[in-house]
Amino acid sequence: MTHPDSHPNAFKLSLFIGQWAGTGEVFANPWGPAGTCESLWQFGFDNSGLNLIHDYHETRSNGFNFNGHGVFNIDPENKEVVWFWFDNVGFPPLNPARGNWDTDKLILTKKTPRGIGRSTFVFKHKHFDYVIEAKLNGEENFLPVMRGEFNKIPCR
Repeated sequence: MTHPDSHPNAFKLSLFIGQWAGTGEVFANPWGPAGTCESLWQFGFDNSGLNLIHDYHETRSNGFNFNGHGVFNIDPENKEVVWFWFDNVGFPPLNPARGNWDTDKLILTKKTPRGIGRSTFVFKHKHFDYVIEAKLNGEENFLPVMRGEFNKIPCR
């Protein structure tokens, strides 16, 4: 099912539908040590067709498992993509990340009590790159948190 809203931000969320597997690199950050990881994303619209729900599972080289659950939607007033994210690190989503598509790149930013987070998804045919960056309070620049490359798993 594709998003029924005709706005390009809503339509492009359909790019995510399916399962994606990949590998990545986690950089040393305030929430954990550096290392490599293997990850799996699963995306699909809920029954309303308005909410793109997804689950994420990451196994890091040190054996730590990182799990997340997210919901994408479109703000009806300004048509921005909004993203609520819950994970086993435990910071609740006090507000969603927000952003827009730039061709095949979705950039979402979020302000938290700890600083600003930025997530970027860059789509290529049946592939996307994902980058997480953070600018902690008192810092001038964004620092890398995680980078991964994901390929779509063919439907059986």
